[in-house]
Parts: sequence; C-alpha cells; structure tokens
Amino acid sequence: MQVVMASRSMLFQVLRSGMIYGVANVLAAGVPFMLLPVLTRALSPTEYGEVVSFFMLVSVTASLAGLSLHGAVGVRWLDASKGDPKGYTRTAMLLVMLSTTLAAGLIAILGPLVGINLSAWVCGMAAVLAGCMALQGMRFTVWQSGQQAFPAATLQVASAVLGVSLSLVAVLMFNWGSLGRIGGAVVAGLIIAVFSVLSLSRLVGNSKPSCASVTALLRFGVPLIPHAMAGALLGSLDRFAVSAHLGTQTLGVYGVASQLGLVINVLADAVTKAFTPQIYRMLARNSTRDRLRVVALSYLSVPAWLLVALVLWGGLLLGGELLLGAKYLAAIDLTVWFLLGGALTGAYLNVAGLFFFTSKTEWISMATLTACAISAVLAPWAAAHYGIKGAALSYCTSQAILLIAVWVLSMRVKPMPWRRPGLALRVLARSWRTR
Repeated sequence: MQVVMASRSMLFQVLRSGMIYGVANVLAAGVPFMLLPVLTRALSPTEYGEVVSFFMLVSVTASLAGLSLHGAVGVRWLDASKGDPKGYTRTAMLLVMLSTTLAAGLIAILGPLVGINLSAWVCGMAAVLAGCMALQGMRFTVWQSGQQAFPAATLQVASAVLGVSLSLVAVLMFNWGSLGRIGGAVVAGLIIAVFSVLSLSRLVGNSKPSCASVTALLRFGVPLIPHAMAGALLGSLDRFAVSAHLGTQTLGVYGVASQLGLVINVLADAVTKAFTPQIYRMLARNSTRDRLRVVALSYLSVPAWLLVALVLWGGLLLGGELLLGAKYLAAIDLTVWFLLGGALTGAYLNVAGLFFFTSKTEWISMATLTACAISAVLAPWAAAHYGIKGAALSYCTSQAILLIAVWVLSMRVKPMPWRRPGLALRVLARSWRTR
C-alpha cells in the first residue's frame, strides 16, 4: 500500500510540475513576442538589426560566460552522494562570475573585429547578460531539483516581464532606440542575477568553494563549449541558407513557420523540466528495473511527441488563416517540418539527460558537432535545389540526425538496456498498473 501511495504521489507531482512549467514557458516565451510590434514601429531597420546582432552575441557567448554550469549544479542537488551540493554551488557561482568577466573582455575585443556592427562595450554587455542568465539558471535548477516548481516558474516569468518592461520604458519614454532595448535586457538580467546569487548564498550558508569542485565543474562545463556553440549554429543554418539562396521576402515566411513550430519546443521543455528530477532519481538508484523504466520512457517519447506534432499541425490547418492572415498562408504548409523537428527535439532531450547525469558532456558535444557539420552541407544544398520546403526539411533532418547521434553515443556514456525494448515496456506497464 505504501508503494502504491508513493507512486501516486510521484505521478501527481510530475503532472503538477508539468502544468506549472508549461504555463511558465508559455508566458515567458509570449511576453517578448508582445514587444515585437512595438519595436518594429519605434526602431528603424538599422536599430532593430543592432538588437538582433546583440542577442545573437548573447547566444554565442552563453557557452563561455556560463559554461553551462547550472546543469552540473542541478545534478549535484539530485544526487548528493557525488559530494556536498552546497560547496559545489558556491564554487559554481564564482566560476560563472569569473568566466563572464573573461568572456566579456574577449568579445569586446573580437566582436568589432569580426564585423559585428556594435561598439566594443555593447559586445561586452552581451557576455554579461549571458552570465546573468547562467546565474538565473542555477537558481532555477536548484528549485527544480527540490521539486519546487512554483518558485522556479515564477523566476522564469518574472525575468521575462522585467526585461520587457524596462525595454519599453527605455525605448518609448526615453527614446533610447536600440540601446534602450539592449539596456533594458541587461539591467533586468543584472537584477535577476543579483537576486539569484543572494538567494543561493542564503541556501548554501557558510559552505566554502573547493579545488575538487572547480575540477569537477570545469570537467563538466568546458567540453560543453563546442556543444553549445554548435547547437546555436545548428538552429540557424537553415535560415542562413534561405536568406542566401531565396532572399529576404522568402525568409520572412520561413521565419513565421519556424516561430509557429516553436510551440512544441515550449511543450517539450516544460515536460523535460517536470520529468528530469524523476529520471535522475531513477538513474541514481542504478537498479535494473529503474534503467528499464528510463529506456521505456525514452522509446515512448518518440511516437508521443510525433503525435503531438501532427495534432498541432491539424489545428494550424484549421485556424491558420485566422492566425496569420493571407500574406503568410504559405507558412502553414512549412510548419509541419518544424513541428516534427520539435518532436524529435523532445525525444532528444530525454536521451541527452544521460550525458548530464554522468557529467560526460564531451560526448554530447560530439553528437551536436556531427549534426551541425552535416546540416552545414545539407541546408544550402536543399535550399538551392528544393527551395523553401527543402530548407524546412533539412531542419527536420538535422534534428533526426542529432537524436540518432546522442542515442548511439549514449551507449558509451551510460550503458542502458536499449536492446530490450519489449521488457522495458512491460516493466514500465507493470509499474504504472500498481499505481
């Protein structure tokens, strides 16, 4: 009876967390979109281009400024047998601050030299914002690891709302143009980062950083640098190909389709946030039964996410004209490829957790670099020979390659009973029936 009650409690916790993270993801993703119509009217094309360049730099420098250490901290709080999570967290915060300072200086020097049309100090601020986001992610993942979905989700939404609010004030009231949007984002990031550091410092108390923690964190974060950079490139190669081969007008339609396809990525992110603590706990127990359950969930995620993608596409076919208007109807047919690509991303996130749990992150970098290299050849070829649909198909194909690559490499990182899907599904079914 106690086992059944515990199983039901776990199921309720997962469903509750999933709903909270889902709502937070929708709000956090939707708030910046609300700013877009304002910016396109308040800023000139040149100014808006500066804003786009800035946030591209934020994405590129994120791997250097934060070293993806929020992921390492989350694992440590879920599996304290690997060491003291408090001292580990203190060390991680200091490393993020140091890496952010170094990244800001580096990008301030290199940014203008490589043709980024921003001043050196604005380039440096991109790295600062990336570091702030890493500290926010650290506060988020500690709450997530403790199954405290509500404060974690509140932080996510508050960060988005604060950034948009300060940007609106700077752009509309003070007429600061592109610097208003950039400055609003940076100030909001600094405020949230200060809150995150103070909150985590209160949690870890007087715990001291250690050389062992530095080594472990660098072992986790440094191999992820090529993964993060390749991941940013992987998500934009198809857009570069459309722009180069088909022109700006076609890129506009393509961009609308890709934005609609992000719906499934938002859902996948919410589900991953809800399930990750449970998956890590099963992996930490390291029993045959728990490994089989993880395998079953990974296999089931593929058809489940593909079904979600097709349902969403059906909804767009019915209501797309009302949503987009006549000028962008061509985007609806393309959306299916972005939704299917997002479905494959959802399945990929399940398998990728094995790399973060074991801290063998150099292997996931290898998978991302492989997919990126193939996409760098495939996307331009597909756009040149098959037009806009070819580019969309190349995006979907790149996500499939990434999923296959991480699945194959995971066999070296964390041996799992992948070759026993039937048994894994039966074990999972029996565990669900007991609930």
